[in-house]
Amino acid sequence: MKKLFALALAVIMSLSMVACGGGTEEEPKSTIDKILEAGYITVAISPDFAPSEFKDPNTGEVMGTDVVFAEYVADYISKKYDKPVELKIKEMDFAACQAAVATNSVNFSLNGYADTDERKQNYILPGPYAILKMEDDSYHGALVKKGVELKTADDFKGLQIACQQASLQYNLAMAQLPIEDMPEIKFIDNLTTGAMMVATGKVDAVIMTNGSAAPLIANADNLEMAEFQFVYESEGTHALVNIDEVELGQLIDEALKAANDELDYDTIYKDMTDKALSLGLEVN
Repeated sequence: MKKLFALALAVIMSLSMVACGGGTEEEPKSTIDKILEAGYITVAISPDFAPSEFKDPNTGEVMGTDVVFAEYVADYISKKYDKPVELKIKEMDFAACQAAVATNSVNFSLNGYADTDERKQNYILPGPYAILKMEDDSYHGALVKKGVELKTADDFKGLQIACQQASLQYNLAMAQLPIEDMPEIKFIDNLTTGAMMVATGKVDAVIMTNGSAAPLIANADNLEMAEFQFVYESEGTHALVNIDEVELGQLIDEALKAANDELDYDTIYKDMTDKALSLGLEVN
C-alpha cells in the first residue's frame, strides 16, 4: 500500500511539474543573442544620397559615411561579446528602410535620420552620430555667376534661388535668408541641373556646399561660390531601431557614441565625398 501511495504521489508531482513548466522551458532569446548566434547584424540602407550612402556603379558595392558607422557598430558588438559579428547590408529605398525596421525585418537602419517628434513616437533613435564640424574650408554657400556679390543675407533680397527639396540647404535658406523678400524657392533634382540654371540665368544662385560646387565650377567658365556663408554646425543624425528593441537600441547607441569618439568623421566625410565625385555621382 505504501508503495502504491508513493508511486501515485510521484506521478502527481511529475504531472504538476509538467503543468508548471517544470523549469525546463528556456527563456526566449533576445535579439542580441540571435545576432551573436547568427554571426551577423543587418542594416537597411538606401544608397542614393552621397556621400552618406551610395553605390559604386562599376562594382555594385554600397559605401558611404553611414556604411563606415554601420561597420563600426558590427565590430563594436563583436569586440564587446568576443564573438564574430559581420555587417549585412540590406539595400532598399528610404521608405522601405523605415518599414523594415518597424517590422523587425532588419536590426537597424542608418540613413541620416533626424530625430523628429514623429520618429520618436515610432522608433528608438540611437545617436546622434556623424557630427560634421565643417572645419577648414568647408561651408554651405551659394553658387553664382562670376561677378555676383553676395556678402550678407540681405544681398539675397529679390533674387531667385534654387536648391534640392527637403535638403539641409533648403532649411538653411529658410532660416537665414530674407525669404519674405524673395521669389519662391525653385527646387532642383540635382546640382548639375542647378549649375546649368545659374549659368543660363534661370536662377540667381543655387545653395550648396563649396565641396559639391568644386567640380561644377571646374567644368564652367562663368561660375563661382559667393562670399556669403551660412552659419551651420551639424547636430549629427540618428540610427533607427524598432520601438520594442530597447536592449538593442541601447547597444547601438553605445556603439555610435564610441564611434564618435574614435572615428574622424570630417576626414571620412571628405574621403567619401571625393570617392562619390570620382565615380561621377551627385553629392548632396
